[in-house]
Amino acid sequence: MKRVFLKYWWVGFPILLGGMLILLAYSFTKVPSLLEKIAVTLVNLSILGLIISWVILLFRKKWIECLLSVVLSVAIVCVLWFPLVIAAMTGPDGFGKKHPIPDGLEYYLPIERTMDDYNKNTFPSVNVDSLNSTSFLQVWGQFGSYYYDFYYNAIPAGEIFLRCFEVTDNIPLSEDSLPKETTVQVELTYSFSKLVEKKRFTINEGDYHDYYAARFEVWHRNATTGDETKLLEKIYRVEGYMR
Repeated sequence: MKRVFLKYWWVGFPILLGGMLILLAYSFTKVPSLLEKIAVTLVNLSILGLIISWVILLFRKKWIECLLSVVLSVAIVCVLWFPLVIAAMTGPDGFGKKHPIPDGLEYYLPIERTMDDYNKNTFPSVNVDSLNSTSFLQVWGQFGSYYYDFYYNAIPAGEIFLRCFEVTDNIPLSEDSLPKETTVQVELTYSFSKLVEKKRFTINEGDYHDYYAARFEVWHRNATTGDETKLLEKIYRVEGYMR
């Protein structure tokens, strides 16, 4: 047994890489967590071990073994890794089913764009009554990919951005990415005006057609003081972006 191990030890690294890739693919089916970080670290260590094994084989002039190790590693990545990633990243996470919309909850629907809208890069129009409004938020899109417009009264210069929460358990949605994706610089305004126009963002939690209620909060960060103020909140029915 020892003699076999010493002779074929280099075969273990491609197999180890395959196992670590399976673990990494599995971690993608979850909300980003410690598991994903551990999986990435193990994959990197496996790749490092694989490279070191190739160097050792070349140093010992074991050309055939090195070539077989390279071919086996590439085969494992091509045959195993890509299908696993596709399955893991498109598989349902059931977020919407775990957080059904409460009965009687009032919410708005994002305006869906037709295929013609996408081809022409246009959006269905909405009416904004500035005489009866102090603020106005409109969201377009579907499948977790959205755009928003925002109107507001007089406001200091700064930044407008969104925060979003699942309604029933107040879970932050796309907590790390959403404020960055939705941030828009605004100048000092003196009257009701459009501050944001067709700013794109994604909501990652959930799956296509797996609807749940989300509270959109529009925030302003003052350019001078850095103070943050919530300007508006509005509940929409949303679905997740299957990444």
